Amino acid sequence: MKNKLNIIYMGSGLYGSIVLKELDNTQIDIKAIYVKSKQIISRKNKSVSFFQEYNNDLRLHIISRFSESNIKMIQTSAPDLILVASFGLILPDSILKIPTYGVINIHPSLLPKYRGPSPISTAMIDGEKFTGVSIMKMVKELDAGPILAQYKIEIDYNLNSNELGVDLFKIGARKLNLLFSKLMTNEITEYSQNNSKATYTKIIKKSDGHILLLDTVGEIYRKYKAYYDWPGIYSYWNNKRIIFKELKINNKINIDKNLLGKVEGLNNESLVINARDGQLLISKLQIEGSKAMSAPVFVNGRPNIIGEYIN
Repeated sequence: MKNKLNIIYMGSGLYGSIVLKELDNTQIDIKAIYVKSKQIISRKNKSVSFFQEYNNDLRLHIISRFSESNIKMIQTSAPDLILVASFGLILPDSILKIPTYGVINIHPSLLPKYRGPSPISTAMIDGEKFTGVSIMKMVKELDAGPILAQYKIEIDYNLNSNELGVDLFKIGARKLNLLFSKLMTNEITEYSQNNSKATYTKIIKKSDGHILLLDTVGEIYRKYKAYYDWPGIYSYWNNKRIIFKELKINNKINIDKNLLGKVEGLNNESLVINARDGQLLISKLQIEGSKAMSAPVFVNGRPNIIGEYIN
């Protein structure tokens, strides 16, 4: 039996870098690293520094798509395994067929639930009590391959989606480390997904962050946690977007339907806004075109917001 698996790693951004750092290098030999290009070069993207330590590494390949030369290089390297984590590019069939043990992906949901690009945020918005991570073999169909392992956790809504994602991908990497030796001895039992129970997520858009005060405060809070990093949650006042950067909720008060969206005033350093079944307590906010500021500073410069309605 081989001592180490020759692998190619494909991952991008925070989650991709976390998995790469968690991998057990006593069991694997990483022959190449592929990163989606915008995760490196975008000035606004927080992922910019995550793979910098590999910038002088000849194994690092920064790509926006798989070219014929990329595919040929992967074929020539004859990997035992390709590992994928939060990569952001679709792998063509020709690559899926190359590795001896296939292409394995870490997906942050309990498949077949929440296939697609936004499983963490969607699970939080839906108010799921549990989520998890699935180690799966990749096939042509989206997130539909056989499961090698799963791990279930309870969602902590004190965390935002980014923090929950960090936890899930760390768990996924550690579970993956336990599978390497079993792969080489064919000790892993794969099981097919039940496609009839599959649900799908969508690409998150900026407009998804627009909250309606007809929503319950629980729904708004879950959106706040799910969209914390991007796009954030926001509403409109005087035709300008107001982004709610830090908030708590009060769900122990009944609100008249005619008062939904009304800004009641400042209370304990927070701007109080009526919602369907309670109130939002906004401690930090940002009006488009300005910097984020505390609620008292915001109101000091815009006292006329008190008593008005946001939508």
